[in-house]
Amino acid sequence: MSIPSTADYEGAKPLSVTVATARKLSGLGNTTIWRLIRERQLETVHVGRRTLITFKSLEALLAPCSTSKPQPRHRGRPRKLPGMVPS
Repeated sequence: MSIPSTADYEGAKPLSVTVATARKLSGLGNTTIWRLIRERQLETVHVGRRTLITFKSLEALLAPCSTSKPQPRHRGRPRKLPGMVPS
């Protein structure tokens, strides 16, 4: 039996990442990451005093959702609805 080297894990996804690494990978800010943790949108694991974010939950949060269409942005004043009488 041989001891696996780091080359054996080249390209493998990590099981968990630190909050700092999650910030770098996602481009989100520190406050946003902690809010997502508090709202349980990111799954965490505590090892001693460290808070680690599971990589699969970070991937799930940032993965594009193919079923939903992007909503068009509405600019300017809202449209007047027909039949509405101004007061």
